[in-house]
Order: sequence, then structure tokens, then C-alpha cells
Amino acid sequence: MKTIFQTKEYEQKLSGIVRRLPPERVAQVIDFAQFIEFQTTKTYDDDLIDKDASEEEVAAENARWDTLLATDKSQRLLEKMADEALADIQAGRARPMVFTEEGEITPG
Repeated sequence: MKTIFQTKEYEQKLSGIVRRLPPERVAQVIDFAQFIEFQTTKTYDDDLIDKDASEEEVAAENARWDTLLATDKSQRLLEKMADEALADIQAGRARPMVFTEEGEITPG
């Protein structure tokens, strides 16, 4: 179980990282955090999503993501990230993710 000190330390580390990122990258951090949250809890933080969004708004947001991910620049970035991940795995710098009983990620 995490202590209050550990939680505070994580929050400070994360907020420091977020402060140094450009706004579009902060949005990606939030999106990824929501993805991890959903995987571990099967719910989203109510403060981070618009529960009042209409089906049309959700469809429009999905279309924006599809358009963004379909660009050559995005594909090159995704390929670069995949190459870096594979290089880390091959070099032994990656470890498997293990989930605790509480659904938290711990080094494997």
C-alpha cells in the first residue's frame, strides 16, 4: 500500500513533468492516464471526461483522433516510439508490467 509520502512524491514528479510539456503533449498524458485508469478500475475519473457529451460530440472527437493518427507525421512518431520500445526490450531495459491485487502497476 502506498504511503501518503509516496503519493505526494508521485504527484510532484508528475506535475513537474507536465509543467515542462507543451499543451498538446499534456493532453496526451491525460489521455494515457485515463486509459490506465480505465484498465485498472474500469471507470474514468469524472473530472476528466465530459459525461454530458452527446453522441455527435463523441463521434466528432473520435473523428479528430482518427484524422490525427492518420497523418504521416503521427505514423512516423508511432513508428519511432515502437522502434524505441523494441530497442529497450532487446537491450534488456524493459521490464514486464505486473499488477497488484489493488490494480496498481508494479515493476516485474
